[in-house]
Amino acid sequence: MLLCLPLSLLEVAAGQAPPKATAQAKARPAAPLLPDSLARRIEKAYFTLSRINGAARRGADMQDLSDDLPQIEENLETISQNLDQYGNVVDVKQLQMYRVLLADMQEQLGAWRTDLAISSQQLATTQARLDTLTTQLAPTTAQPAATPAIARALARLRTKQDRATQLLASRRHTVTGFQTRVSESYILGLELQDVVREQMGRFNRRNSQAELPPLWQPGRIVADDQTSALVRQSYAAQRSLVGYYFTEHWDYWVWMVVVAGGFFGWVFRNFRFLRRAAAESGSGTVPAATLVLTDHRLHYLRPVPVAAALLVVFSLAPFLDLQPPATYTDLLQVLLLLTLTALGWRSWPRPLFWYWLAIVGAFFVLNFTYAQRAPGLGARWAMLLLNAGAVALGYRFGQYLRAHRVLAGFVKPVALLFVGLNGLALLANAYGRVSLAKMFTTTAIFGLTQVVALSAFVRIVTEAFYLQVQRSRQAGGLNGRLGFGKMESGLRKSLTAVVSVLWLMLFTTNLNLYNLFYRVIGSALTAPHKLGSTVFTLGSVLLFVGIIFLTIQLQKYVGYFFGETDDEFSVDTDRKGSWMVAIRLAILAVGIFLATLASGLPVDKIAIVLGALGVGIGLGLQNIINNLVSGVILIFERPFQVGDYIEVKGQTGRVKDIGIRASKLISQAGSEIILPNGDLLSNHVINWTLSNNHIRTELALNLAPDIDLDEARRLISEEILNNPNTLHKIAPEILLNNVATTGYDLKALFWINNIRQEEALKSELLAGIYHRLTQAGIAMR
Repeated sequence: MLLCLPLSLLEVAAGQAPPKATAQAKARPAAPLLPDSLARRIEKAYFTLSRINGAARRGADMQDLSDDLPQIEENLETISQNLDQYGNVVDVKQLQMYRVLLADMQEQLGAWRTDLAISSQQLATTQARLDTLTTQLAPTTAQPAATPAIARALARLRTKQDRATQLLASRRHTVTGFQTRVSESYILGLELQDVVREQMGRFNRRNSQAELPPLWQPGRIVADDQTSALVRQSYAAQRSLVGYYFTEHWDYWVWMVVVAGGFFGWVFRNFRFLRRAAAESGSGTVPAATLVLTDHRLHYLRPVPVAAALLVVFSLAPFLDLQPPATYTDLLQVLLLLTLTALGWRSWPRPLFWYWLAIVGAFFVLNFTYAQRAPGLGARWAMLLLNAGAVALGYRFGQYLRAHRVLAGFVKPVALLFVGLNGLALLANAYGRVSLAKMFTTTAIFGLTQVVALSAFVRIVTEAFYLQVQRSRQAGGLNGRLGFGKMESGLRKSLTAVVSVLWLMLFTTNLNLYNLFYRVIGSALTAPHKLGSTVFTLGSVLLFVGIIFLTIQLQKYVGYFFGETDDEFSVDTDRKGSWMVAIRLAILAVGIFLATLASGLPVDKIAIVLGALGVGIGLGLQNIINNLVSGVILIFERPFQVGDYIEVKGQTGRVKDIGIRASKLISQAGSEIILPNGDLLSNHVINWTLSNNHIRTELALNLAPDIDLDEARRLISEEILNNPNTLHKIAPEILLNNVATTGYDLKALFWINNIRQEEALKSELLAGIYHRLTQAGIAMR
């Protein structure tokens, strides 16, 4: 019964008398505790100790720290040993890997230091509360003799108090031990980061100096067995570091799987939809890969796009981390080469594929040959000959690309750069600068293979978008010609800009210049500038402009994903025009909002500037604002939609597009009529197809004078009603328009189902009427 109400330690601590009361207590004898008061105090103490024990047990769970800390300590020791014992043979790739791993480990150690400091503070607070509880439960001379039940409760309480004291002591000892180990590792990591920075600078200085004698100075020993042994030991010691990298960056592989799966599912579903649509239209024997029109063929995508999905992933994977271990980079590059080889075998012309196989062979041979840290004379001559062969290969490959447009245009300058870098590597090797030659060769071969893969990546993504647009048109029941050229051009330009930046990042990383450019460009973009009272950075301005540009491009091409077409002769009509304008306006609004937030520009200053420009907008741009507002009104009022036949200000045509500022009509002659939205809203608009596509048309007929007029009217009426494209529920009217000695002039008035077929239907009916009247012996003139 003493352990049924939960109370906290604060309640026990709050039971202490204030200082004034304490002083008074010292002046007079302490009042004896009554049994019921002692029982309540024991009850509170029980619950307080229970909470202390529970908190100590939960806090003592440091299994993750206990498991991971030894691995970090081992990795730090390995890096320290490599830098101390093998510092003269460690190359720039290893130093970059050390820098990345040290940054990861320092981040983890810093988080542990913070957590351990918080745990230590909490334990100190808990210990203070336990000490207060011990003082309060100390027996006094004024305390009456306890009953047997209270005495047993006090005994159990003191046992529980002893266990709590031991548990807290053990916990504090554990935390203190981990704090010591984590602090030692953190300090060692800081020292190793300084060493890595120093050796990076030393490596850059060493690159400009000759490590070995020139090739034309024979008789000197250029190979060092001890150096080669150190290189082997250095690489062997890094195995655990590579394993730690893969463990810490497992999320990269998760992202790769997500991207590959998403791209595969996207393309696979589109192919399956098009194949089903072809089967339903009676062309099920046509392969899905050929369900494209003649203006755009699929080169890389297949109904089961496994290779294409892998190429997309492996093309982007190197940019997830620009300074990974060399083993990780080599693995990704080999997977990329194998995937692109499989795609090239079935998609490229044979000459291009043979050139690609030669480039792949050069990749493996050059990397294997330059893997030696201290090559002998024979190995150096082999390197020189291989670089010369690479120069010839790159020159021939560039010549082939200039004669045949089989890859993206940005591959040709990289092929020339490949020739130049291999030429520089050849000269560096000849003069004894082997490390510099290795850097040039690695940069050249990685850059060429990566740019070819990025060229295929651009084409694959473009084809995937084409499939999506084609699927959207099929889903909307549109079968007209797809004018994909405009979107394809814009998409390729955007993708080319993106992959060019990515390739430059990889290129400068291989030349060990990325951090330099990053610091220079970063400082230029983040440096504050002041214009009046407004402080801004170039980075925020560029970010604002970039988001606005992407927003404009997105709202420009978003209609393609809903089946829009550039074909003014298409007979397909849809009713998406009005809400497509709403979507475009929403995209613009969201884009401007995001650009303002992401750039960090002060919203209040922007509002002031816009307010100051209000007068100018109201006067100089009133027509533009009028058209924009009219476009918004047209969205919701919907007096006409895309596909309607309208007449406004003497202009008649089919509505092709309802834009934000102006709308387009297609006349019967095929010309495009651009009308501002303000004119459409303020003028009288005749919509022939607002509620339906029906229209009453007329047909003029001239008959000979010696005929049976009633019989002629009957035959004409029957011929009109027999046509499936006329309305049968409204009888045609055959009116006598004129009577002369030369014959009768009749006018046939009737309704047709589709205004777009008016002229064709009139021609068909005129031919049918002529045939019927001729058979009946009624002559037309």
